[in-house]
Amino acid sequence: MSYEQVEPRKRRPGLWLMIIGGLIAAGFAILALLSEAGSSPGPLWIVVGWGGLVFLYGLYRVVKGPSSLDHRKGGTDANGR
Repeated sequence: MSYEQVEPRKRRPGLWLMIIGGLIAAGFAILALLSEAGSSPGPLWIVVGWGGLVFLYGLYRVVKGPSSLDHRKGGTDANGR
């Protein structure tokens, strides 16, 4: 059985990005809210924003599905093959 005969797995490429981005955003938001009054939580909010962007990109990839640039053997193929 060659590689081409194997059925492709049905997967959502952005699921792990959503999970990791959501955990990072929620975790650092809690840390920023619980930080002491004298300290500056500014850098923590930057990480919360970054985690939110990762979550949104993962959500986009889940909704859109596999791209024509996602090559089955890894890497990309600009011709969509």
